[in-house]
Amino acid sequence: MKRGRLFVILALVLLGVVVLFLLPGGESAEFDVVEEFATHPLIHLPSIGPVDLSVNKTVVYLWITFGVVCVLAFFINRGVKPVPGRFQFAMETLYELARDSIVGSVMKSGRETWFPYIAGVFFFVLISNLVGLVPLPFAEHWSLGFYAATANLYVTLSLALCTFVFTHYAGVRNNGPVAYVRNWAPASAPPVLRQLIWVIHAVSEVFRVVSLSVRLFANMLAGHAILAVFFGMALLFQNYAAAALLQGGSVLIYLFELFVAFIQAFIFAILSGVYIGGALDQEH
Repeated sequence: MKRGRLFVILALVLLGVVVLFLLPGGESAEFDVVEEFATHPLIHLPSIGPVDLSVNKTVVYLWITFGVVCVLAFFINRGVKPVPGRFQFAMETLYELARDSIVGSVMKSGRETWFPYIAGVFFFVLISNLVGLVPLPFAEHWSLGFYAATANLYVTLSLALCTFVFTHYAGVRNNGPVAYVRNWAPASAPPVLRQLIWVIHAVSEVFRVVSLSVRLFANMLAGHAILAVFFGMALLFQNYAAAALLQGGSVLIYLFELFVAFIQAFIFAILSGVYIGGALDQEH
């Protein structure tokens, strides 16, 4: 076990060193942190009205995430054994986490119906976050760099809108459209106060989309920005001692980002379960 931990630490240090020296170096190097998160078109395609169909870095990372999900699903389906190995055990642990700790803990009804969506969101966000911690040649000047599709607000907003739509679909289907909207405010409240509560609840439904999307976007963007700043500072000082010190800091940040990648996927999924479960089981 100790040897395995040492191997992981050495691998992370080596990863950081490789990325550091493959970034544009030299006295003429210009490293722009903002540019690392720019989404310039990689494949130019025609536009349909205001919609640009060009393929940019975010789209490529979404394709990679989708590919990883498909490959994992294929190997998990083909390799299920009565006595699980390490990989199968890890996948079963994540599955049980999604089933019991996320869906099972926040939803009273509709667990079987909505578990596929909530678990799918959990695994998609988690894998997207982890892919963002793998250096790929899509950074500035086609150098290796870190980027996550979930560090793009349009991606997180799309995921949040899916939860928003499914929440109200579940509520209307389970309670009926009139009863669902009427139950946004308690019937026992005085008329004026009941109207005020209803308006507050309606506004909060909109802000759920904002909170879901911005929370995931801001956390992933901040972590990757800090990593980019550390690499940029190592290039700026042009000193091996400073570079080694900053590299050590970047390894610690990288390890923390692994935790953030998991916890943000967990939070997004469990909040989706809370919202859908609350729409299904309204307090009358």
